[in-house]
Amino acid sequence: MMDSTTAFSIDYRKVFGSNWVEAERYVSEHHDEWKQEFDFFGVDSRMAEAVVFPELIRYSMWKDEIERTAVNGLYVSKGREGANFSIGRFQMKPSFAEEVEQAWNRSSLSKEYGFSFNLADNNEARRSRVRRLSTMQGQCRYLAIFIRLQQQRHPQLSQLAIKDQVRLLATAYNRSFTASWNSLQKMQHERHFHTDVIKTRSTRFYCYADIAVAFLGKK
Repeated sequence: MMDSTTAFSIDYRKVFGSNWVEAERYVSEHHDEWKQEFDFFGVDSRMAEAVVFPELIRYSMWKDEIERTAVNGLYVSKGREGANFSIGRFQMKPSFAEEVEQAWNRSSLSKEYGFSFNLADNNEARRSRVRRLSTMQGQCRYLAIFIRLQQQRHPQLSQLAIKDQVRLLATAYNRSFTASWNSLQKMQHERHFHTDVIKTRSTRFYCYADIAVAFLGKK
């Protein structure tokens, strides 16, 4: 049974205050730059920005620097078992990038666009992956590829209104890259997202997809 508190009754801009405003400003400042990457892959930039907007709200430069350092060292030498922290503005884990790359190489899109990823289990491939994740251009490309792959995996998305597409894409981004259509439908209203550095008993949880759709509605 759904909680009576929904995306329509929560003013997320008020809830997140200055963090929302800062994230919104960041999107506005970088929209034109990001749009070039999204356009190259045929992805609606409004939709892409909404999918990652909750991550922009909770992004912490201090925390990111620590996690980026760990990923650069431990992930490169030992793989995801060594370190698998989220890095960058879009908070992408190396394991997420690996899944995206593997699915891309298997898809018809890799032939259409004429490139594939090096999936070798070695330091060189992992270092290149971290390098891509460490740039805004790289994160935009991973996001665009993620959306194209989800559209291929779930052709039903094209039949939905944009806000419903964003809701399911955001759910897949936050919860599971490989989730089935039925699983996405079930998970889309779950509350797992929080902005605390360390989760405690008093941590408040939100629905990631609700925040993404709320941002889309403000655009």
